[in-house]
Amino acid sequence: MNKTVSGGLAGVGAARTAQSFIDEEPVWRDGTRVSMTPMTGMQWLIWTLAAFGKFFEGLVVFLTGVALPLISQEFGLGKTEHGVIGAASLFGILVGALGLGGLSDVFGRKRMFVFEMFLFLAFLCLLVLSPNYPLLVLFLFGLGVALGCDYPTAHVMISESIPSSARGRLVLGDSASRRSAH
Repeated sequence: MNKTVSGGLAGVGAARTAQSFIDEEPVWRDGTRVSMTPMTGMQWLIWTLAAFGKFFEGLVVFLTGVALPLISQEFGLGKTEHGVIGAASLFGILVGALGLGGLSDVFGRKRMFVFEMFLFLAFLCLLVLSPNYPLLVLFLFGLGVALGCDYPTAHVMISESIPSSARGRLVLGDSASRRSAH
């Protein structure tokens, strides 16, 4: 298959937008158009990584609630501390979305996407090793900050890299992966 721009063959030196490359429709050698723009392996990888961010957000919130009785027993916590633990990651998500989400416009989406994954992994490792209640809360908050940064970054990455024909469906699928973990 040869690839052409959806409006036909691109003229020599014609200016093309990034969206025209994303929505480029393949054409067979005889000129027959393929009815839809196929997803590339890289586009599926981008969507999968973005969906995992939402999935992990739900998983962290859910598993914090499941582990709360064990955490309470381990650190001898009362009802107030239960509430703080339950709210720590959610407050971190709020702070991360508001504070770090816009940085993808400054530093680039790919760079921030990779940064938030490393931040998530670092705080997850620290959370597992937390020796006391204050550090547990701090690490849950940090985990939430990393997940909150993912909210705006992942949606924009999907919107910018997926062909128009599949974009709405995959953005909704990304949001559904977040809700399925709750």
